[in-house]
Amino acid sequence: MTVNQKDVAVVQKILWPGEVVELTARQRRIGPGGSVTAPTSVIITNKRLIIVNREAAGIRKDYEVIPYKDVASVRLERGIIASTVFIRVLGYDRDRGLLKNGREEGEIDGLNNGDAGLMADNIDKKISGGSETIETAADMDNKLGAYIYCSSCGVKDISTAKFCKKCGAKLE
Repeated sequence: MTVNQKDVAVVQKILWPGEVVELTARQRRIGPGGSVTAPTSVIITNKRLIIVNREAAGIRKDYEVIPYKDVASVRLERGIIASTVFIRVLGYDRDRGLLKNGREEGEIDGLNNGDAGLMADNIDKKISGGSETIETAADMDNKLGAYIYCSSCGVKDISTAKFCKKCGAKLE
């Protein structure tokens, strides 16, 4: 995952002073979960997550902004062709977008497997107070399989753990 300058241009006018775009990802146009006419873009900044939902063949854009302090957990579901990133936001009141219909966990599907892994890992670092350093695809390749996500609460744990450190559920 790199920084796509077209996606940066789309959010440039809503960035806060001192806010820097660190990573971008875009939904695939072809394949499971993709969108041929209006793919969703995800912009990871140093302060928040910005999701750009395109409608009407990309002419209309709906910005969904989630500060990292509101993100409870992130988890990755890796597929053969594409991956999905699930983001849990507690107390988030929206009637559209990622968390429509009162859902506490939203999904961004149809992402490139490498982009989805980088996105999930870097959001997790931001919400858990870990390193502020954004990892590259090479870094992620070296750590693939080094951790797993709890299927009950979505918290990331080391792959050798037998039980979730947060909720106690058995890890598989």
